[in-house]
Amino acid sequence: MPEGELEVLDRLRRLYRSAREAAKLAVLPILRPRRVNVCCCGLSKTGTHSLAGIFENYRSAHHPDAEFRFPLATECLQGRLDVERARKLLRRRDRLLWLEMESSALGGILIEPLVQACPDKKFVLTFRDVFSWCDSWIDHNINFPPAKGSPFAALDRVRLKVDVIRPTQYDGPLVERGCASLASYFQLWTAHNSRVLKAVPENRLLVVKTPEITSRLQEIARWVGVPAVSLRADRAWLFAAPQKHRILSMLDPAYVRETAEQHCGALMRRYFPEALPS
Repeated sequence: MPEGELEVLDRLRRLYRSAREAAKLAVLPILRPRRVNVCCCGLSKTGTHSLAGIFENYRSAHHPDAEFRFPLATECLQGRLDVERARKLLRRRDRLLWLEMESSALGGILIEPLVQACPDKKFVLTFRDVFSWCDSWIDHNINFPPAKGSPFAALDRVRLKVDVIRPTQYDGPLVERGCASLASYFQLWTAHNSRVLKAVPENRLLVVKTPEITSRLQEIARWVGVPAVSLRADRAWLFAAPQKHRILSMLDPAYVRETAEQHCGALMRRYFPEALPS
């Protein structure tokens, strides 16, 4: 087909896609009004799968719109994000997806423009102490190694700062298993959670510790404005690790304690003082 005709066809496809999106934006709020509008923005391995499962009676998704969000999240972590462009894109995508519950760590990375783009959206920060979270994350990566070249592998390299934070002599058990240094994980825990706590207004944020998800279902339902009986309590513990490796226990305890104090001390004392070594 001649190049000119290809350009015309491509232009027609874009016009058709734009027309479909415009129609969807116009009719969805009328045909399928939102009963709830909430985003779980915790780190992976804090219960994001579980929150998506709990809201399965609603239009719920785990890691929705990843194709659009991965590039934005990477730009954000690298300090290259055009916040106004991201805000407009997230607003449009939110209206096109028209979900009632979305659950993804990507929402936490993009929390500043997402809060601005969706002023009616509430946020749940699933939160876990740094030690159990780090062990769980490492378990997951050992059990299910991310494929080379996958979006998550590329994102992890940026958010764990593996090209900046070099392993120490004490990180042997991690390095042997293809993991980043302990400081990489601990700084990420603080950076992600601090970003969410700072960006989301208090009246739009509910902090839920991971072990308390099940016991706080009624509070979660009341806070987002849905009947408690509509939440799936049977879906409150999804995606548990099939095998636990307990890598932190293989590291020098003093090294773990000092690294936690350096990177996570203030936040741990505020939210998880009971988990700090005595």
